[in-house]
Amino acid sequence: MTGHLAVLGGGSPYTAALADAIADREPAVPPGSLVLAGRDPDALDAVGRYVRRRLAPLGWTTTWTTQARAALRGAGIVIHQIRYGGIAGRQRDEDLALACGLAADETLGPGALQAALRLRDPLDETCVALVQECPTAAVLNLTNPLSLTTARMIQAGVSRCIGLCELPRVTLEAAAAVLGEDPERACWAYAGLNHRGFIVRLEWDGVDRVPDLARRLGPETLNGIRADEIAALQAIPTKYFRLMLAEAPAHGQGRASFLTTLRARILEELRADPGRSPPSLRARDTAWYPRAVVPAIEALRSRRPVDREINVLAPSGVVEEGRARIDTAGAGPLLPARAPAPVEVWLAAFRDHERCLLEALERPSLSSVRRALEADPLVPAAKAEACARLVWACRQDEASVGAA
Repeated sequence: MTGHLAVLGGGSPYTAALADAIADREPAVPPGSLVLAGRDPDALDAVGRYVRRRLAPLGWTTTWTTQARAALRGAGIVIHQIRYGGIAGRQRDEDLALACGLAADETLGPGALQAALRLRDPLDETCVALVQECPTAAVLNLTNPLSLTTARMIQAGVSRCIGLCELPRVTLEAAAAVLGEDPERACWAYAGLNHRGFIVRLEWDGVDRVPDLARRLGPETLNGIRADEIAALQAIPTKYFRLMLAEAPAHGQGRASFLTTLRARILEELRADPGRSPPSLRARDTAWYPRAVVPAIEALRSRRPVDREINVLAPSGVVEEGRARIDTAGAGPLLPARAPAPVEVWLAAFRDHERCLLEALERPSLSSVRRALEADPLVPAAKAEACARLVWACRQDEASVGAA
């Protein structure tokens, strides 16, 4: 693959963890040119100086710019990690979910729908720049809500866009730890949508270990999922599945406030000592870089196909998450993953909901928002109408502020 590596949203202090992950995989990821693009010049400078010092000894050249198109021009691989609306937008999404009496989450539920409505138009502008400046680039999308943003990008002509998430592999590693097995030796299959997926096959040496996992857990849980729930599904869901099983209490502050403070602290540490990995970076798990992003970059530069977990447009018409083969030609279709009957019921509901979300994004209105929330397995039926009115009111408020 030719062209440089570009990072949209490169001024995020967590980009320091990307540099660390690349360095940790050396020499599997050969050196090249890295260009960071961000909107905050001060933050971008602090991050850029660290990344340059971290990767220069390995042969990388690092530059940064506030001009996204300049960063994209001629890129071979693009990491898209822009947080549209910033951390203040995440705070509003979490507050909305709490007002609905649901978990404060930006990736699922009414908070995710509000986030998707907010980023709709600016994301389309980003896609225009991607298509014009680097039409053949592989685009690794990290922006939440992941399945929706990936679908919008593909629809906008970013044909080589794939969504990346670490949760499938993190779930595999957690299950392997309980079983005392090496996750790299596992024969496994995964099916679902982002944050709504399941390991539907897990074998070592030809032996199905899902029943054994449920037995070994006993009274403990796997990322909050009980043994009886795994046994009933005949599969292993990711941690977010627990939100589908019971109404979340309307308390807590979400993570936006914590992340605001953490961001400022990491930037202070980067400015004080650009030659040292910021200690506060360890306060947030950034497993998406070593578990998903860097392995995908490695695979895209490899002539030998590698199986990785990705989000791509599926025959169902929505973006689904699963395993696929990746090499220099890009990502292939999702590998077959036969789901047990109890999982298929959930997958059908998730796909129907996703179609309603895409319709709400394409034709935003109170009625389309209502239909999306009525189809959401996370939202109790009795709350769908009130949640829809809250989402639409927030949408109208943000639109009026933007127009002012």
